[in-house]
Amino acid sequence: MHKKLSGRTVLLIIVLMGLVLPSCRAQQDQDITAVSPSEATALIEKHRGDASFVILDIRTPGEYRSGHLKGAIMIDYYSKSFAEDIGRLDTEKSYLVYCRSGNRSARSMDLFRKLQFQKVYHLASGINSWISAGLPLVR
Repeated sequence: MHKKLSGRTVLLIIVLMGLVLPSCRAQQDQDITAVSPSEATALIEKHRGDASFVILDIRTPGEYRSGHLKGAIMIDYYSKSFAEDIGRLDTEKSYLVYCRSGNRSARSMDLFRKLQFQKVYHLASGINSWISAGLPLVR
């Protein structure tokens, strides 16, 4: 047995869908992926020379100077302006984000979501796993 919906109920459903679907779409448009050192290496190779792919080191300046991924830019996670600095980045670009162990970068993913970055790769175990894999650093 089918029950007919009143015009008012149908209108309410349409209005609610209009409110819910755009936020679902925004969530779906965002893509945050944890990657291993070998996956990060493949991404870097795939995007070599691609200005829309950014390697982002969120360690301290001292950590950065001790060795970082080639081509990485640094924004210090502990800086008072960290959220502001991240907010200045182009949300349409793709980012490979890393820290020392993966802790700071994992915690930063909520900020990337909030700011609606479209594609973020997170080096899950940080630069420590990169070094353990014998991959090169720039000093």
